[in-house]
Amino acid sequence: MTAAADSSFNKDLLMPCPILKPNESEFADPIGYLARKDVAELAAKYGILKIVPPKDWKPPRSLSPNFKFHVRKQDLNDLGLVNRSRKFFQDNINRFWKMRRKKQLPLYFTVDGNSEKIYYYDLYIDVKNRGGWRNITRADWSEINHKYHQPSYATDIENEYEKNILYYEKYLTSHFGDTGEFPESDSEDERDNCLICNKNDHPDQTLLCDHCDNPFHTYCLKVPLQSIPSGKWYCDKCLIGTGEYGFDEDLDHDYDLPEFYQKCLEFDTNFATEYNNGNPLTVDLIEEKFWSFVTSENSNIQVLYGADIHNLKPGEISGFPMKNTPNLDLKSSLNQYYINHPWNLTRLPFAKGSLLNYINTAISGMTIPWIYIGSLLSTFCWHVEDHYTLSANYCHFGATKKWYGIPSSHADKFETLMKTISPDLFKKQPDLLHQITTLLSPMRIVGDGIPCTYADQNPGEFIVTYPRVYHAGFNCGFNFNEAVNFTMDDWLPFGEMAIEEYKITKKPNVFSHYELLENIMKRFNRQTGLISKSTIDLVQRSLKQYEGFIDKQRSLLFRINKTSFSLEYKPVIERILTEEEKLYGVNEEYEEDDKLCDGCKTHLCYQYCVIGNGNQNDSSSQKPSEQLPTPSSNLSPSASGNVDEIKPEEEDKKEVIHIHDDDDSATCMMDEFDKVINEAKKRATSEEPNEESNKRRRSSRRRSSSHKPIYSIDYLSAATKVKKAPSSPVGHKMNTRGSGGRMMMKSKPKQEKKPTQIRLCLECVVKKYDDDDYENVPPNSKLIYEKHLNNLEAFILETKRSLEKVG
Repeated sequence: MTAAADSSFNKDLLMPCPILKPNESEFADPIGYLARKDVAELAAKYGILKIVPPKDWKPPRSLSPNFKFHVRKQDLNDLGLVNRSRKFFQDNINRFWKMRRKKQLPLYFTVDGNSEKIYYYDLYIDVKNRGGWRNITRADWSEINHKYHQPSYATDIENEYEKNILYYEKYLTSHFGDTGEFPESDSEDERDNCLICNKNDHPDQTLLCDHCDNPFHTYCLKVPLQSIPSGKWYCDKCLIGTGEYGFDEDLDHDYDLPEFYQKCLEFDTNFATEYNNGNPLTVDLIEEKFWSFVTSENSNIQVLYGADIHNLKPGEISGFPMKNTPNLDLKSSLNQYYINHPWNLTRLPFAKGSLLNYINTAISGMTIPWIYIGSLLSTFCWHVEDHYTLSANYCHFGATKKWYGIPSSHADKFETLMKTISPDLFKKQPDLLHQITTLLSPMRIVGDGIPCTYADQNPGEFIVTYPRVYHAGFNCGFNFNEAVNFTMDDWLPFGEMAIEEYKITKKPNVFSHYELLENIMKRFNRQTGLISKSTIDLVQRSLKQYEGFIDKQRSLLFRINKTSFSLEYKPVIERILTEEEKLYGVNEEYEEDDKLCDGCKTHLCYQYCVIGNGNQNDSSSQKPSEQLPTPSSNLSPSASGNVDEIKPEEEDKKEVIHIHDDDDSATCMMDEFDKVINEAKKRATSEEPNEESNKRRRSSRRRSSSHKPIYSIDYLSAATKVKKAPSSPVGHKMNTRGSGGRMMMKSKPKQEKKPTQIRLCLECVVKKYDDDDYENVPPNSKLIYEKHLNNLEAFILETKRSLEKVG
């Protein structure tokens, strides 16, 4: 299926999401219900499920009047993988040609007698997939001609390639080969120093890149220059490109709900006028327009999204009632019911049956909800949840949220498709699918034989995604949602899979998978009385994964030359989270830094190395006999810490919005939401009409070479205002030859940074130092033991004996 098929949207090719309506008993046990065989079978087939609560379940939604949030700007045209890949390539190759004072290439070309667009990027990939310019054959060109509906003997496409792409590809091959690693600038303050040697000398021989403004000595370049070039000059990084992309966050303005709704209302009205003759917008129409904007080359639509809002003040954490919600009547039995209900998303991660009960940390965005304030066409891009956990998303009020999901059984095919479409982008950004910045039309996905599910989430409904289910979607207007993660027993294999796959892309771990397994088994070893078969099965599977990890640690320790390290015993103080910590996070006084490997970003667990910088004397480093105690029967030291209860701040003890349902004593579910809307409407009508208010609400932006808009249009405001985006800092520089290359002026020399210590897991240590290279381990490097292998093996043996007793 070609990329052109992205443009026409046909919902009939997608699978409708199952809609489940549990009764009150089933709804009272979320994990048990979602793990039930019949429900799990639906999830395996469709990936996502819609859960409609019992009709009487209408929790009061409680928000502080102080609740405010930032928004991110989303350019729909940039989010499509196909468009972004083509535009990035166009930018990079045009910098290359600009250095040589050649004409700039458009996105595509056509062949005489055929109106079909042939994109330069697509042609570049076609040749790369056939071995590159060195290996491509006449038969390969015949295949390419056939793809673009040309006679097999034609040479027009080949000539276009040789004229406009070949020289650039030769340059990339000769300069970079298969690598694309470039020196990085740590911060804006480091821009005075050459990025290669990190020195600040010879300003007359220091050249500034005309795109990123980073400085380089002419003699430090891969191909040294004898003098400052007379024309434009770009560094290697800007010629090949990094594929980096992210959303701009508007940190200059905090929105409250009425203000943001007013902006949304203005945009919705203008959008309906332009695209639907002023008639009300339907979900189907919005869906069709959304994907046309994403796949179009020049849609120029920019939208705002209040995404990943993680305020931690009382009344701002969640739309559900909580114990610390200001002015909430805690004596009310109804309020207490909803505060403690397991489908309250502040409670779901720790509901009965969720394995997140076994982690010793509160995680914002995983165990503590994040809030999402949507506007028309604002989007969440394709992604899976951290550690391949399940997720639950609840719509409190507002417009429909549109969802798409890929069943986990097709996750590998989906990833392969994405990488096939843009292999070079994934080579530069291996973790691209974890960045949540990329879309691909469901039409392209199903056209490749991958099933895709869709769902329409309305107020009062949950959407649940199962492990390793890729999902994406967009909002059909202003709405208020929140989301959280949880797990079930069947998640364990996905959790271990995530750890291994994260190592490839160096995605940071959020928690320690193997400490979670350890805690499952510890609780089992202490358990008395009747033990269920499901619990025994969970422990057996946990033990198998855990034992495999410890065996691997033992093998890695055997391969490490321990004479190159001083050994240090550093026991971890283990603590069980309090109820308050689960809900509101860990007090900063007790919160530890993320203990991640600086190499693969996996969680450091039990044994790891600290590689010294060789410049410091560490008197605490001791020999193994001085530092490591004899392993004892004590499996691990433990302690408990007390954290002060988090109390509402006095300034938050004001009127709070309660949206709830009762027959006579409570307002209707949407009453308070209507108040928000009415307040926004009053604000809008009280303002003077603006003469430009009837203009199109599209962002007519132009791009700089970095794909960031040089003009920013606030499309949601009543008056269209054009604001120049801030220019990037350029440091001390001057033009030496008119429009030619730029060299750096002399500034105060900076002291070189000393290399810092790094922490590495055992696997990364073994990869870094092979059997003959341990003599290169820097002085003051340590091998850290949090737990000795003998203790861990004793714990495994204890668990096996406990299983035998109940077997």
